[in-house]
Amino acid sequence: MSLKITTILILWFAFSLTAQAQVINAGVSGNTTSNLLNRLEHDVLEQQPDVVIIMVGTNDMLNSKKMISYSTYEENLSTLIKAIKNRSSKVLLVAPPTVDSTYLFERHDRKLFWELPNVKLDTVRVVMMRLANEFNVDFVDVYQEFVNLDLPQHNEDVVIRNEKNSTRKDGVHLTALGYKMLAQSIFTALESNDLLQKNQKIICFGDSLTFGAGLKKGGAVIGESYPAVLQKLILEHFELKK
Repeated sequence: MSLKITTILILWFAFSLTAQAQVINAGVSGNTTSNLLNRLEHDVLEQQPDVVIIMVGTNDMLNSKKMISYSTYEENLSTLIKAIKNRSSKVLLVAPPTVDSTYLFERHDRKLFWELPNVKLDTVRVVMMRLANEFNVDFVDVYQEFVNLDLPQHNEDVVIRNEKNSTRKDGVHLTALGYKMLAQSIFTALESNDLLQKNQKIICFGDSLTFGAGLKKGGAVIGESYPAVLQKLILEHFELKK
């Protein structure tokens, strides 16, 4: 196949992909709700998205240098939701997945935690559910999905990065399979809540779990990050409807 034909096919595929839905990866590693508030205008509101997917809270609760109270977290998240809704964009909240505390405590001082990490993330989940009801926005309980699957299993599961599955003592970020599971859960929520429309713009707004930390093409909408997989699922969805 000639270079010219290959280039045309690549451009056609890219156009076909974005014609169904433009998914933007606006994840930044290490981000908290405060960071999202600082980036909100430029990275989200100026882009005039149809849907904004927010998954944030892991750093707010578990990064020992950035930890904040539940009340501050709720206030920040509430401000994000209101600002986005005021621009007529729809919001989908995603509760961050569980973590492997064994690895987490190798990087962060256990004495700084007044509750176990997954207890804190469970509280984030509850806050998100409450705000979803208050502001009439949709919610995906990824945290509970991981609990139901008995994740993590230290150095045994293939979903959360660990020394056995990725040679990394991580415990927070996901494997390619984990990001695929995350994308599928979000896609299902978009579909079931009638949030999938042709030619729409979807912004995935969050931290390293949105960015795709641990992957070769993190921060993009190609590769194996959840926004990249989500865009593929949306393309397939509309292709099947033709």
